[in-house]
Amino acid sequence: MRKNTVIKTMGAFLLAAALTGCGKTGTEHLDEGYAALSQQDYRGAGEAFSRAVLSGENREEAYRGAGIAYMGRKEYTRAISSFTEALREADIKPGAMETDINYYLATCYYKTGEYDSAIACYDAITDLKPQEKQAYFLRGNMKLYLGDTEGAMADFDSALAVKKNDYSLCLDIYDCMMQHGMGEAGQRYLDTVLTADVKDISDSDKGRLCYYSGEYAQACNYLERARSEGEADAGLIRLLGECYKRQGQYDYAAVVYSGYVDEHGDAQICNLCGLCYVEQGDYEQALSVFLKGQEIKENNSCMQTLRLNELACYEYMGDYQNAAKRLKDYIDDYGSSAVLDKEYAFLTTR
Repeated sequence: MRKNTVIKTMGAFLLAAALTGCGKTGTEHLDEGYAALSQQDYRGAGEAFSRAVLSGENREEAYRGAGIAYMGRKEYTRAISSFTEALREADIKPGAMETDINYYLATCYYKTGEYDSAIACYDAITDLKPQEKQAYFLRGNMKLYLGDTEGAMADFDSALAVKKNDYSLCLDIYDCMMQHGMGEAGQRYLDTVLTADVKDISDSDKGRLCYYSGEYAQACNYLERARSEGEADAGLIRLLGECYKRQGQYDYAAVVYSGYVDEHGDAQICNLCGLCYVEQGDYEQALSVFLKGQEIKENNSCMQTLRLNELACYEYMGDYQNAAKRLKDYIDDYGSSAVLDKEYAFLTTR
């Protein structure tokens, strides 16, 4: 649960923006590009946004869309080029579109390990929006990657100054510092929650506190109560399922995940559900869940993972013919690598 907190946080902020324009498109090729993004057709989206540039449509928005398409294909260097071009096309006075692009650009720099450049993007955001606590938090995380603990904590404190007694953010900061092996330095953020009046802390945050303390059964109690009271967002469901898994209760975790997927159609949660069945050795059920996840088109940021897990299930089941066929489709869509070529050669000779 501690892994990739910054990506989880970025994703929550950015994902909705990925599939819609920041303003009106009003033009054919831009609309085609956004429609392709909504279907996870990143190649088609990139082509549509390139046509938008050539045909003289909104160039800033077109380059932004192309950058999102490259991100979908994990081509982060090309995405950086597109987002940089988008900012060059911006109006003299920056606004919401430029803030949005800088968030995407920072994510790409994070992915390529260019933390100083990511920090510069967050600088641009906080210069424009001094109350943007998300940018302070993410910039602090980048500074931790550079070993600048003092600078990171200054940013975290700036994020907390935006909203007093933001206990969820305190826990996010502690979690982030734990990932960087700085749990002792981050203890003061955890202490802020531990010393707070218990009535001011939500059940979901109480559950997180118990999780960090290794009290998984008690965490489940708080998180289940939060869920019953309508706090069941994707983050809570992920943590609740993780607490059940930490107790070896993969069947309960699968029930939690599948119930959320049935109601909300969340592809990432669907993938977690499938992995629970893999842990139990029920590969047929896992396969059906991974296939169900691929049917979810809206906000599906883990299509590649779902397809790879589908392949693994076919292989676990000894169905090498279907595994080879689906791997060929995967390579056609996402490109090859030495590892994938070796796997394909193995599957086609079984």
